[in-house]
Amino acid sequence: MRILRRVIILVISCFIHIAVYGQHRTVEQIVDQVIHSYNSKDSLAFNAVLNKEVGLYFITTLGANNRWTHTSKISFNYNTDCSINDPYQDFLAQDQIPNLSSKNVTYSNRPFFECETIYKKGIFVANKGKYHTLSESITFYRKYYSDVIGKKITSDKAKELNHLYRKVKYIEDQSRRIIINCDTGTFIFYVTEIGGQWWLTMIDFASTDCSV
Repeated sequence: MRILRRVIILVISCFIHIAVYGQHRTVEQIVDQVIHSYNSKDSLAFNAVLNKEVGLYFITTLGANNRWTHTSKISFNYNTDCSINDPYQDFLAQDQIPNLSSKNVTYSNRPFFECETIYKKGIFVANKGKYHTLSESITFYRKYYSDVIGKKITSDKAKELNHLYRKVKYIEDQSRRIIINCDTGTFIFYVTEIGGQWWLTMIDFASTDCSV
């Protein structure tokens, strides 16, 4: 009887844990959630796949160089303090991810696209820690700071970039790059495993920008 009572208590505890914390997302599940919330422009659902401590990094371009914007949450319109500024805020409001389901997922490190040329359609998930686009962008910016900005880097700025590099590199080491290819183009984002759960942590617009 005592054993049965313990089993019942354990089962109830498990249900309470699931109700409070939710089931752990698989890679395929978060891919579906990102696609659906992004395409429906549902800010609440989209922010639910962001980790509160890590937030979201947008990798964009500025001339021939990559740049980045960090935010704890986003809105798909300007009626908020969560805007990521021009021109990408307007882009977010209108952009659509190729509407493929997780049934199209292939685990591969190959991107299957080059600029605007798509070699293979589908969703391609890279190995964890394989790609480091943002940390490499930070390294480039730090190395050529004086050429990009037009003045010598200060010690405080160097420390800031070094700290950001270490933080981003750690995130990338726990991340998988997701590439979605279809007839209308390519969309790239990163999901990161944090505490046994997958979260959206980066969106990479720079790697698909063929204007630079």
